[in-house]
Amino acid sequence: MSRFREYMRERAESKMGMADAAIALGVPVFACAADKRPITSHGFKDATTDAVELRRQFGDSRAVMIGMPTGEATGLVVVDVDMKPGQQGGAWLDANSHRMPHTRTIRTATGGLHLWFKHPGGRVKNSASKIAPNVDVRGDGGYVIVPPSPGYAVADNAEPAEVPDWLLPAICPPEAAPAPPAPSIPRRVAMSLSDGGTALGRAALAERCEEIRTAADGAKHETINTAAYAIGGLVAAGELIEGEAWGELRAALGAILHRCKDQRHAEKTLARAFAEGMGKPQSPPAMVTPPDEVNPATPFLNRLARGEIKPRKPLPVAAGLMDVPGALGEFVAYCEATAISPQPFLALAAGITLIGTLAGRRYETSTELRTNIYAVGIADSGAGKDHARKQIRRCLYAANLTQYLGGSDVASGAALRTALVRHPATLFQIDEFGDWLRDVLGDKAASHKKQIAAYLKELYSSANIPWSGTEYADQSRQGKPREDIHSPHASLYGTTTPAQFWSAVAGGSLHDGLMARMLIFVSPESYPDEREAAMGPPPDRLIEALQAIAAGVEGGGNLGGLMSAAITPSPYRVPETAGATAMRQALRRAQLEQQREASGTYVTAIAARLTENAMKLALIRAVSRTPAAPVIDEGDVSWGRAVAQHCMDTLCQEAGRHVADNDFERKMNLAREIIRKHGPVTHREMIRRGFRFPTKEREEVLRTLMDSGDVIAEKPERQPGAAGRDPAIRYSIAAAV
Repeated sequence: MSRFREYMRERAESKMGMADAAIALGVPVFACAADKRPITSHGFKDATTDAVELRRQFGDSRAVMIGMPTGEATGLVVVDVDMKPGQQGGAWLDANSHRMPHTRTIRTATGGLHLWFKHPGGRVKNSASKIAPNVDVRGDGGYVIVPPSPGYAVADNAEPAEVPDWLLPAICPPEAAPAPPAPSIPRRVAMSLSDGGTALGRAALAERCEEIRTAADGAKHETINTAAYAIGGLVAAGELIEGEAWGELRAALGAILHRCKDQRHAEKTLARAFAEGMGKPQSPPAMVTPPDEVNPATPFLNRLARGEIKPRKPLPVAAGLMDVPGALGEFVAYCEATAISPQPFLALAAGITLIGTLAGRRYETSTELRTNIYAVGIADSGAGKDHARKQIRRCLYAANLTQYLGGSDVASGAALRTALVRHPATLFQIDEFGDWLRDVLGDKAASHKKQIAAYLKELYSSANIPWSGTEYADQSRQGKPREDIHSPHASLYGTTTPAQFWSAVAGGSLHDGLMARMLIFVSPESYPDEREAAMGPPPDRLIEALQAIAAGVEGGGNLGGLMSAAITPSPYRVPETAGATAMRQALRRAQLEQQREASGTYVTAIAARLTENAMKLALIRAVSRTPAAPVIDEGDVSWGRAVAQHCMDTLCQEAGRHVADNDFERKMNLAREIIRKHGPVTHREMIRRGFRFPTKEREEVLRTLMDSGDVIAEKPERQPGAAGRDPAIRYSIAAAV
């Protein structure tokens, strides 16, 4: 607990320091989140030198970086050189170093360089790889992150130089002769150049940029392509100013560029689609409502501020869940100390599987439960969720316990069995777990992949009995006699993004119990404040504690030699205090009530594992505290129940939103999401958003949602004197949903 409070205090002090640093810069700046995205309503347009306003901006919990506009606002142009291995920015810089003037230079978080130059006058457009591959320009309508933002440092404190003559044509290319306007294109008389476009055009731009910023993994390319093409068409139709529109699109892409596997391809897609859209003028989409006067550039943020959009947040993590003693607490502290973006809750999930694996076949509860755990750590891309996985490997290597570590992938059921034959207590760590799970659970999964799911379900409850191998009709011909594994102990820790995970979970897996066997840990903050990491090897105290757990209790019985799969172990039975026993029995009764209440739904399968998961966790906590002589006490059971209940509640909350039991429920979930995101929305607008099914099916889905009270339908009154058809019915999510 003291470590957690210290961590929160350091976060608060860091935010105060960032505000002071922003004020001290003396140039217009604004607050950005950890993903470099502005947290202010108008992005770089909200840059200021006012101390009061900057303290307000950096008082926001998301504010961890300082953004500075480029162009006329600061009189600066920045050349962004990508220096990562495999990129060509470094080669360009080396080739021109002899004629590059001495100028202010910033080293970025990814190891690249920002070269600052004085604004040459005129209009300097933002560009990507136009000077050379992986060399970008930030000019009018752009911005950069500046020190002391985490990961950014001054490499050369010189004054910004003038743009050299040889570079000037690339930064300020001569304007091409404008093409004669097509007379058939209608242009709006109400266009305001100072505002960047018409009201409808600005609204469409804001909405499209928001779609890019919130694009889910796996849908980024399509979202970027569609949004840029649509905005290009609005520019051609005179609804938007080209420079303003391109700057906003480029800024939106910049917010997610770090999540793109091929950043160059993403930038090319944006530029190509925007250019193609410029060749096909189009009017603003009818579904975009003209923004109000409060914030004309960001209707999405307006609706969010008014409470019309209620984003789903992860369940809060109670402080008591992080109260872990012994080796488990040491591991969580080590992960926090060495992480740039600390994720203590995900470190807890990883640590549970680590301790559980080492304790496997060595300890058991009075009801013969072992410590095999399946846990999933969920956070957005770039949130640091892979850090704990790496530290597990580091710890096991330092403790000379690598035999407990399985491969980073499980390709088939046979591979899973082979790994457990080699070492019957094994931890499998899987990145991109959502994609892996889709391969295992998908309708089109291969038979050898489906076998993995079947084995995982079976193994979870087979840790205290022999697990029989496969029988062959002719063993002599096959050359593979049956291999039984005594007390197999398979643990699993996967990391994934929310979109990957929930799109992979099939409704059937909730009913048959696979997901009920998994403890779901969702980070309460995907992008925590970054801090300076104290890199270094695992502390001796942590290594010694892990080795003690792997050794088990002295005189605890036959430990099966060197963890042989062919020998049945006799683990040490950890005693319970009388209070712990009473709590376990009370939990069992509470579980039964939950099952009865949820009878006939997938929740019964999830609730059925509550006591089992809670007592496995209690055993892990007791062993972590005193591996030489563990005793499960009331605190262990209380903590185990709290963690298991938190994970169960998370699974139930998210499953109800993302997971469908059949095709009709999937259609209802799609309708809910469209209405939740874009409502109030008409039937026609829903079709344009992807609700494309036969008419009867669409009507049945909407009728069911309205009958259940999830969705309400409202028909606006026709305005007096208005001609034409009656206003269309609009659907919105009921307030209680």
